[in-house]
Amino acid sequence: MAANIAEQVAIEQLEPGEYVSKHLPIRMGNSMPIAYGGCAMAIAVNAACSTVASNMSLYSVLGNFHGPASTEQKLYCTVTKTRDTRSFATRRVQVKQKQRDGQFRACLELIADFHIIEPSLLTYSASPKSTWPRVDDCPTIESHAEKLRASGRVTEAEHQTFVRTLGMLGTFFEGKYCINGISGQNLAGVGKHIQTTQDDRHITAKTSAEWQKAKGRLSSAAENMAAMAFLMDGALSFLPLTHNHLWLEDAAACSSLDFALRIFTPDVNMESWHIKERTTSRAGYGRTFSEGNLWDDKGNLVASMTQQSILRMQQGFPTANL
Repeated sequence: MAANIAEQVAIEQLEPGEYVSKHLPIRMGNSMPIAYGGCAMAIAVNAACSTVASNMSLYSVLGNFHGPASTEQKLYCTVTKTRDTRSFATRRVQVKQKQRDGQFRACLELIADFHIIEPSLLTYSASPKSTWPRVDDCPTIESHAEKLRASGRVTEAEHQTFVRTLGMLGTFFEGKYCINGISGQNLAGVGKHIQTTQDDRHITAKTSAEWQKAKGRLSSAAENMAAMAFLMDGALSFLPLTHNHLWLEDAAACSSLDFALRIFTPDVNMESWHIKERTTSRAGYGRTFSEGNLWDDKGNLVASMTQQSILRMQQGFPTANL
């Protein structure tokens, strides 16, 4: 298993345009025995970044998941160059895995766009929707989870579910909960019975946030972009559950379908603290739409991730209009 996020997103070039992950993808954030989608996204981003000049910076990643990835096979990438001009570059990336019969099956495809680094002549940045405590005033995710368990706010079984489902993130990122957010109060939704300070809000007005930074050294822009993509995929597909007193056990299917990651600066440094705020805006017809925004510790909006996800509730679950 990879010891840090740099190792987890690392790739090896097999031949021009062909890459393979150095480590197996991990399972995280899903009740099914399948790989975390951020693994495939991060590998694809790293591969795309490795094919452009150093004066080009990634600014847009648009893609679709074609199916779940296995945790037992490495991820292979095919990178196709579709545009190279003085100002822009575009790469199409297919991520696939080898099956038992030796054939490859695609699990993700994306378009990555790059822009030459230009001076900032006009600069502004939106603030988070909610007011969040400073990183130094927030408890670590692990200590807060243990505090909720010790106080009886979550049961031993719920605590173990949290560790099994989301604990792997702590291998790659330091994390601190903003406990005025919903995920900080109900442990990402595992403690779905817990009443939160946002229960009086409409679900589209509810917010969650965490401070996070990468563990270990990230030695290149490509590694930082890949680590950010890995992080930004997290906890969006099941955010509608977290914000509605539900958990993965209540869903028959809950996973990301498509994503739009937009990066607003070439100077991404995931070794420093960033705060990620998450909201959900729409649900209907078996799908949800949620968003995560990432700010650095100086208040600059660094990136935005939006996703549509499949969400099918267990049979017999009552229809809800929130």
